Amino acid sequence: MKKKPTKKEFESVISTLITHVRMLEERVAALDNMFGMYLQYKQEGERFQKFIHEKLEENIDKSEDARDK
Repeated sequence: MKKKPTKKEFESVISTLITHVRMLEERVAALDNMFGMYLQYKQEGERFQKFIHEKLEENIDKSEDARDK
């Protein structure tokens, strides 16, 4: 028979999860900054933004078509 977790155990697990989420946020922010610097270095920022915009438009069109069916 399993016993219910105590309030202290819940707090510990939640605290650990919060810590892990914060670490992930920091890593994603660092990768975002590095990617931005790379695009600056390669001088392809505008070209990449255009590409992303086109892909987003395609995905919006696809999702609208799927809804209409």
